[in-house]
Amino acid sequence: MFVISVGKECNELGILLYEDLGCTPEYNVDQDCPTKYTCKGLEPSTDHCIFRGRSYADKETVNDTFSYGTCRLGCYCTTNDDNPRFQCAVLDCPEWLGGRPREGCYSKYSLGKCCSTGSVCPPFDDTDTCVVEGNEYKVGQKFWPSHTCLECVCQKGFIKGKFEAPFCQSRLCGEQLDRHGPSIQASCAPLYGKHESRGIVCCPKDWICPDGNETINGEIKSEETCKFGNTTVKVGQYFERSNTRCECVIPPLLKCIEV
Repeated sequence: MFVISVGKECNELGILLYEDLGCTPEYNVDQDCPTKYTCKGLEPSTDHCIFRGRSYADKETVNDTFSYGTCRLGCYCTTNDDNPRFQCAVLDCPEWLGGRPREGCYSKYSLGKCCSTGSVCPPFDDTDTCVVEGNEYKVGQKFWPSHTCLECVCQKGFIKGKFEAPFCQSRLCGEQLDRHGPSIQASCAPLYGKHESRGIVCCPKDWICPDGNETINGEIKSEETCKFGNTTVKVGQYFERSNTRCECVIPPLLKCIEV
């Protein structure tokens, strides 16, 4: 259901967001990472919402299979204010509200689910564990491999170093289900935290929108363009705002990093 992100180098470019938006990658024959994406529904709208490339009419709901992993339920499109967006109920998992397993037990998870599906208590079957980067996980425990945008759940049959389905999947950002839906359709740019400036970028922490004072700099590396509001920015070009640098790396969106 959800694509597993390719290698670390591609994750450094910010491809997880495009996967999250349901975009389609395009490649050059001599490159391993996508050079651009085709995304449906990034243009402004006043009468429908967009989630993973599909249009939703006013009051239409999103299949909870897609939203549950982002800790949201009952998401539906609302267009009452001519600024379409999704309204969702945010899950309060029992383990977040003090409903933790009793001493000696642990919460058990399923891949793609927000809340735990139960708890496991001793005696444990120590033959079914996952060893990842020196850490040991029991069946049903979550782990996040470093230098990836993956979320994994230890399950029987896991092979060390094989971060693939059905044990792992790309993290779910749910940006279009969040308050950022209108920003995405206004061709704003995803903002990633300072700690991600020298590594992979997974889910954005916020979005930056045009204020009309952007000065575009940088060497053009390709004639492909990113859109920022009504401005087009070619690959390799960037602008800076306060402590943030926004660059066209993989169209059609800029990538902003705190520096």
